[in-house]
Amino acid sequence: MPNAWDKYYSDAARNFEPSQIQSLTLPQMIDEAARSFADRPALTTILPTGADTTVTYGELDTLSNDFAVYLREVLGLAAGDTVALMTPNCIGFGVASLGIAKAGCISTNVNPLYTAHELEHQLTDSNAVALVIIDLFGDKVDQVIAKTGVKHVVTLSLVDFFPTVKKALLGFVLKRVRKVIPAMATPHTRMADALAMGRKARSGGDVSAYTAHVKPSDTALYQYTSGTTGRSKGAELSHEGVLINAHQAYLMTEAEMSEAGETTLIALPLYHITAYALIFVAGMRTGGHGVLVPSPRPPSNLKSAFEKYNITWFTGINTLFAAMMVEPWFDKKMFENFRFCGSGGAAQQAGVATKWQDMTGIRINQGYGMTEISGVLTLNPPADNRFGKVGIPVPGAEIRIVDDAGNDVPLGQPGEVIARSPALMKGYLNRADATAETIRDGWLYSGDIGVMDEDGFLEIVDRKKDMILVSGFNVSPNEIEDVISTVPGVVQVGVIGIPDEKSAEVPAAFVVRADDSVTEDAILAACREELTNYKIPKQVTFVDEVPVTLSGKVLRRQLREDYLK
Repeated sequence: MPNAWDKYYSDAARNFEPSQIQSLTLPQMIDEAARSFADRPALTTILPTGADTTVTYGELDTLSNDFAVYLREVLGLAAGDTVALMTPNCIGFGVASLGIAKAGCISTNVNPLYTAHELEHQLTDSNAVALVIIDLFGDKVDQVIAKTGVKHVVTLSLVDFFPTVKKALLGFVLKRVRKVIPAMATPHTRMADALAMGRKARSGGDVSAYTAHVKPSDTALYQYTSGTTGRSKGAELSHEGVLINAHQAYLMTEAEMSEAGETTLIALPLYHITAYALIFVAGMRTGGHGVLVPSPRPPSNLKSAFEKYNITWFTGINTLFAAMMVEPWFDKKMFENFRFCGSGGAAQQAGVATKWQDMTGIRINQGYGMTEISGVLTLNPPADNRFGKVGIPVPGAEIRIVDDAGNDVPLGQPGEVIARSPALMKGYLNRADATAETIRDGWLYSGDIGVMDEDGFLEIVDRKKDMILVSGFNVSPNEIEDVISTVPGVVQVGVIGIPDEKSAEVPAAFVVRADDSVTEDAILAACREELTNYKIPKQVTFVDEVPVTLSGKVLRRQLREDYLK
């Protein structure tokens, strides 16, 4: 029996079978991309100053081969060893990530802003034996390496792969003028030297032999969760899981794509599953050009990328969209060639999406996913993009909305979102208990509260743990945030529950505003117009910053700690 949302699928999406992708591994995908798109630009690093450098697919293939040989022949790593990769967006991420895959090793992507304690946990938990780290944060290695199993350290730089003279000049500025590259006591090898050693050791050897034994179902990646509910866990993702999810996203958006490949501005961090699977891997599969911005903070860092490149594809998060629109350089002309604009990683507030469309003429297509599903689970089809909804299931995925007993609830009623997909993780590394709690009878229990309508469009109401209980009524912080975000001049908002003698809890809103013209009265008036009385915040506090994860989710626990002292 067809699903209600099948009408939004193309024939290819409607007839999708996971077996179409399950025969592939990441190294095989990379090799095919290099053969098909050898002379196309693959990755560009662009700095806030506008300085940039680009490698083609052919060059990226050669460089990643060199790094694979370095790992296996020079360092002596074995197939299945874990290599940690801790860097912001830059060409070096692509070279190292693809090289690790070609070496038959397992990657674990690390947030470069992690504290030494957080880094130590991931290195130890993933059993990493080697670490590739950006030199900007090399001093963190000195604090933790003795407590881990890491035996080899490679440092890369934002200016790697620039022409020699320009690299030397930019490197001097970073190290001697701006002094942002700390001293590092731990013995290490620079990426340029590692590649040279790998090139010398390869001498015509067949790199594909390193992965001859690798099956699509084998683990490709230990992708760690954000850890907002406790210490981060490593989701074990297979080659086929990542590639299937990238293809599921492709099937939802193929009508918007050009055969010449998209020029994608990659501002979301590649160490996060959204950017890794749905932008980096998906872009490689289709011969796209990834324009890499090391950091979107401040948003002015994006200005030169928009000015120098004909951007056609962009995925952001709610906080980034909101921040960009108040930048003095923000101009509708920058979006004239856009074919797709997506939002993922955090709830997309309708007020921000509406403002974005008014200012650019481009609609934001919101999706929903999670690390445990290798990326995306639902996405708004471009033909019927509904604000406030996170879309329909991607081809091959199944969704149910259930009550606390695991029984399906009627359409239009809230319940926990559970999912089944060929892109589902194998489990949490070293956490059989957490795996058993999260995956039951093949279904992933997300912990998110959602509502599905008769057309199959999903709306995420909130996380179970974040619901505010007001006199026995469950109140969604996201719903309140969505309303407040529509008030002109509101830049960012976070809502939490605070203790109340009469109601047990009441909502409290913490608001970042563009200027003092945004008042408490204006915010409460908007809430009174859209929300029932018990959902209206009983406290509105103007703050300089609302804490969020790097994927844009409001850190409600941190919000409580920061402002409820």
